[in-house]
Amino acid sequence: MPEIHVLETDVLIHAPSARVWALMHDPRRLPEWSPQVRSTTLLDGAEEIAVGVRFVNDNAQSGLSWTTHCEVVRYLPGTELAFRVDENWLIWSFTLKADGAGKTRVIQRREAPEGISDYAHGLTEKYMGGTIAFNQTMFEGMSQTLLRMKEACESGIEKTSIPELRTERLCLDLPKTEDSVQILEIAGNPRTVEHNPSDLLTGIPDAEALVNRWIRHWEFYGYGYWCVREKDQSRIVGYCGVKNMTVQGHSVLNLICRLRPEVWGRGYGTEATQTVLDWAQRTHPNRTLLARIRPKNSASRKVALKAGLMRDPILDEDGEDGLDLSFSTRRNSSGSTYA
Repeated sequence: MPEIHVLETDVLIHAPSARVWALMHDPRRLPEWSPQVRSTTLLDGAEEIAVGVRFVNDNAQSGLSWTTHCEVVRYLPGTELAFRVDENWLIWSFTLKADGAGKTRVIQRREAPEGISDYAHGLTEKYMGGTIAFNQTMFEGMSQTLLRMKEACESGIEKTSIPELRTERLCLDLPKTEDSVQILEIAGNPRTVEHNPSDLLTGIPDAEALVNRWIRHWEFYGYGYWCVREKDQSRIVGYCGVKNMTVQGHSVLNLICRLRPEVWGRGYGTEATQTVLDWAQRTHPNRTLLARIRPKNSASRKVALKAGLMRDPILDEDGEDGLDLSFSTRRNSSGSTYA
């Protein structure tokens, strides 16, 4: 059996993993990226991508054209797409790894756990300049593929790190694992979560798990929760931000703001919420911003209304602690709110 070496290359894309995955996860988009693939068609009536789905690629290069039949062998949403080519037994894969907030590393790999078929080896030697030359062509094509993906993913995205937000009195920065102790002081206080007791943290492991979820959310989506500090102070006085959610079948950015009880009444909630809301509307103008508020939480209701959110009963739903009233940025076809 002819020996074939693993080929691997990668690229850093200045876009969150969710955006990269949306462009990369479907083999039908291969013709947009690959210098070889001219068209891709799913077989057997398949419409969605999953392990076992088969497809056919029509390929062309240097005046030659050929067809390959493929099967998806690994499919981890948000992380990996891999498929095996029937004719040569090779497995091609694309793997996503978060590489800092709002950045994603894409790794393309060609491997041969079964070696390469005699049929494919013979064609390579006869028509494609031999294995060594063809491997070099494949590697160059992989690099072109990733660069095309990078250009498409970064289109319209400003290549900067996720910002630290500042107001006259506050600084909002990205969460770090070492912030867990202070987050426990906030969310471990029953007064802070009086209206949502299911969110009460009971110890450092809970706090570390929560903060690590925030960090992963930032890495995947490019937005999330900030830690709120008084300007030029190290103490965290709260957290504020948005989380990707589906509510009543609608994709939304769920807005949250929680502060230490000792800083209540200073207007920090309105200040932080308005700052996050402005940033989210500027960077994600087509997304609905939503605040879910328990009926007796009058303080949060006032903050939401001051920030420009309006009552949206269509998105009311029962949460872990009972009914959540919805306040959102949605408008109906006439331009009015849904209130």
